[in-house]
Amino acid sequence: MAKPVPLTLDAMSAPQITPQAATPARGAAAPVPTAVPSAEPKVEHVPLQIRIPKDDVRAIKIAAAQQDKNISEFMLACFHASMKATKRD
Repeated sequence: MAKPVPLTLDAMSAPQITPQAATPARGAAAPVPTAVPSAEPKVEHVPLQIRIPKDDVRAIKIAAAQQDKNISEFMLACFHASMKATKRD
């Protein structure tokens, strides 16, 4: 068991030692980043939570999967469609 060390300025400013297990293995290839040019500008995303019935959640998940979208993309598309429909009236 390690002996306690008094908290001195020297002890607090000691360099952090990285354990060998936390470093990548020798010869391991670093992942090559693939830069995909984005046609859309970066937009800040903010989380939004809603409470809806369980059956509706299931239906939304199924509909999003059928359109190969995640739930956020699907719900945003539904919102835009609703806003577009109400502008016509």
